Amino acid sequence: MKRLLRFCTRFIGDRDGVSAILVGLCLSAMLGGAGLAVDVGLWYADRRDAQGAADAAAYTAAVDYTNSTSPSVTFSTASARAVAAQYGFTNGANGVTVTVNSPPTSGNYTAASYDAFEVIISKPETLFFSSLFIKSASIKTRAVAIPATSGEFCMDILNATPGASNVNLNASNGSQITMPKCGIADNGPGSCAMTLSGGADLSMQSLSVVGNYCTSNGATVSVSGSKTTGAAAVADPYASLSVSSAESSTSTTISNCNHTNATYNSGSNALTPGVYCGGIGVYNSASITMSPGVYYLVGGYFTLGGATTATANGVTIILTGSGSNYAQASIANGATFNITAPTTGYTSGIAMWADSAGPTTDTSSLAGGATMNVTGALYFPTQQVSFSNGASNASSCVQLLAYDVTFSGSGKFSDTGCTAAGARPIGGQATPQIVE
Repeated sequence: MKRLLRFCTRFIGDRDGVSAILVGLCLSAMLGGAGLAVDVGLWYADRRDAQGAADAAAYTAAVDYTNSTSPSVTFSTASARAVAAQYGFTNGANGVTVTVNSPPTSGNYTAASYDAFEVIISKPETLFFSSLFIKSASIKTRAVAIPATSGEFCMDILNATPGASNVNLNASNGSQITMPKCGIADNGPGSCAMTLSGGADLSMQSLSVVGNYCTSNGATVSVSGSKTTGAAAVADPYASLSVSSAESSTSTTISNCNHTNATYNSGSNALTPGVYCGGIGVYNSASITMSPGVYYLVGGYFTLGGATTATANGVTIILTGSGSNYAQASIANGATFNITAPTTGYTSGIAMWADSAGPTTDTSSLAGGATMNVTGALYFPTQQVSFSNGASNASSCVQLLAYDVTFSGSGKFSDTGCTAAGARPIGGQATPQIVE
């Protein structure tokens, strides 16, 4: 009996072989953990590749949108998916999805004022050892890129005359001025250099005023990005240009008139580049088509009366003259003005240009209900420009540079496609960039 008790005691206290038993019991878990580590490593590599594909796809969409003269979300979406496919992530193949959203559905660029591109790539993962523990796994990556604008501003008010009373942008009577992708640079040093009243609303991405702005009677200023008062003046990007140099570049002498008091009262009329002394007048539902080139108006007006149409592709209209007789523009209620600036040459990017030698008392008027489809710059360095009663613009690139500006109606300005349109940036050159 005692011998049996000693045997049992030794047996119970014996620890030999326990580790082997424990290892055997845990072996499946250890192998599963090692297998899961291998799978996770493969998933991580896949996710890194997918992130690179998403970044490249979003950036490509933004570049294509920037460089197109007719930006298209549909075209940029196709470009993004094509680039993702080059990285091995083809939408609809092997469970891969490449989703392109513009504007993005999440993050900091969801506002409709942004032409941002969000690319989301998701892909199911193959399960090896980890299939012992989970049924499925997938990776998902996201990138957001924004296109370039030609510059921070699409409107530059050039009157820098000293004095607190100097008002060089005046908006009233319910004016609705919309600049969702650019802003206003006002070089006026006055305490109310920009004056808004009567329910006027200026909505823009950025604002820079050398002096300050004032609002009254329900007027508002809405800025989605940077807003600076007491700012440094923003340079005129076209200041180096001169009409005499334009003449040399086109082998033209403006003292030699090709046409005098050109007036069109009916029908369709074809115009050719040259010197129009006394201006161009279109009336009584007539239409003109201007062949590409530079048109010099010496004195008089460029006039579009009610129900008239002017179509000008690859055209710069220069308003010049001498003494107190410098040409001005007058676009009336019901007129349609379609103009696209040249993209090359001395006047590249300029649709209409008022000679800086002219007096600061002249005013060009874009009035009541006129439809303006302008691609390029409206450049009036020493002229006042008046917008009234709903003059509009549908182009992705229209810049306004003027001595003074008055708004008593609505207007839309954009600087999204100005690089492609040949225009010069106002306030610096931006480039497409990945932002998320």
